[in-house]
Amino acid sequence: MALSRYRAQLDRGRRSRRADALFDAADPASAISALPPDEFFYVLHELGFPEALEIMVHGTAEQVQGALDLAIWDRDQISTERADEWLTAIAQAPYETVAAWVRGLDIELVALLLRQRARIYDLSLEEPPDEPEGILFDTPDRLFTLELLGDEQAQRTTQHLVEDLYRADQSMMRRFLIGMRSELDADLEETALRWRSGRMADLGFVDFYRALDVYRELDPASVHLEPSPSTRLPEESAADSHLRLPMVMVDRLASTTPFARAVAALTSAAEVADLHSALVALCNRVLSADRVSPGDDPAVAGVVGRVAATLDLAVEFLSRGDDAAGVTAVRRVPLTNLFRLGVSLVGKLHRLARSLVRQSPFASLRPAVELWEPEDAEVIAALSRLRPLFPRLLDNPPTAGERPFGSLRDLATTTAAVERAAAALALVVGLGVRPEDISPERLGVMGVADPAVLDTGLLARTLLVQRLLGRAPGFIEPLPTAAIASFKEQFNSSPQRVEIMAKSAAAILRSVSPGGSFTTATEAVATRWLHGLAPLGPVLISDRSDREPR
Repeated sequence: MALSRYRAQLDRGRRSRRADALFDAADPASAISALPPDEFFYVLHELGFPEALEIMVHGTAEQVQGALDLAIWDRDQISTERADEWLTAIAQAPYETVAAWVRGLDIELVALLLRQRARIYDLSLEEPPDEPEGILFDTPDRLFTLELLGDEQAQRTTQHLVEDLYRADQSMMRRFLIGMRSELDADLEETALRWRSGRMADLGFVDFYRALDVYRELDPASVHLEPSPSTRLPEESAADSHLRLPMVMVDRLASTTPFARAVAALTSAAEVADLHSALVALCNRVLSADRVSPGDDPAVAGVVGRVAATLDLAVEFLSRGDDAAGVTAVRRVPLTNLFRLGVSLVGKLHRLARSLVRQSPFASLRPAVELWEPEDAEVIAALSRLRPLFPRLLDNPPTAGERPFGSLRDLATTTAAVERAAAALALVVGLGVRPEDISPERLGVMGVADPAVLDTGLLARTLLVQRLLGRAPGFIEPLPTAAIASFKEQFNSSPQRVEIMAKSAAAILRSVSPGGSFTTATEAVATRWLHGLAPLGPVLISDRSDREPR
């Protein structure tokens, strides 16, 4: 099957990003300097230093500035570790190239980076300290002494940069050092951040609070397949730049997910360019909203993977399995609205889980007592996150960890899991457990030192054993070991007795279920608990020699 137009362009862009492809061009230096700043950064970042230096030396000051914008900032502050890596690489370039870059960079950024790595002493006004924190270095003109800070590598890098800049233009460096002494780090950082924010906004990395708009939920019923083409996010034409996009998204678009299939069906060059521009801008805005640096590969992979999965979810919701409708959705619905639609569908589950936690009959206990069984606890935790994720234990087969929601099946599976968690609470309340029964004072009387050992399954098994043995005091209490031995003797000694016990326990649970009958959720919980009676799982035990639930 022939690749779609967009997939073919992405594949061509993927190949052209490689250094060997750039150097195979008729004029490699021109090919490199023609890259947009963000694409220049991605080329360098994927190669890594020192290999990337071979590309970087052909970059313009604008490209290097763009790369630093993307690489060295962590939210609104400069990351010392990342800045050290890039300054070390810059210092290895020819001195004429370094000087050309510095002349075109934000002077506030250059001043801040040097001030963080050196203290400047104007020898016409002051003497350097007798016992410096770092090592002292006299500038070639003998007008200044720099106290080089940091480790040995950082000191060498700073000295090398200063020497190169002096070699290129002594007058520039004198003016630079004189001006730099009078500035405050906070003022330099604020100004550098302001310039950087403007450039980042041009790439779609808008201000954090503006970027949060992509997470603003909407009514799913309000999203329709409009009769006219959608208006995409503003972004310059990407017709000739097909990889101004994180590679995670590029790889995802080569798959067969709903969004990828819809994108593959686009045939118009204008549609492809429009879609690509919007996708680049959307990814950048989500990275801004999640405060993720483009240079943080693991975090970028996680965020962009979630963007792709959320778009899959939205397209599946609108198309309901009809690929033609999925293509129409990509063509007609603004990409931000598609993403917000997916966010809104997952948001319903987030609110459902949070509501269950807040409205639990045991929510008033202080300190809080979490009664979720392990599976329920993992589901509630995954859904209660700021950016909810699908707990992989609900996959078939179940695995550890979490992943983004990517399908309507994921929503249905997780909704059923939340309903089971709610059903477990309802059943233990029906069995007679009240908040005061597991208050800190009551737990102390029962010999439970750690409330974390309690969960709905343990409480239910304890109460069921009490009732099956005819011990029904009206509240929960630990079981003597003699009672446990009697239970095992009566009900676990043969398959027939196990079956009788299971039927009796099921009848008890059915009678305490809301409405007096099982729902799908309460029946699933009841089945899980019945499996914990033969063999008997953990229960509350009263003997002093064995206080902990088992």
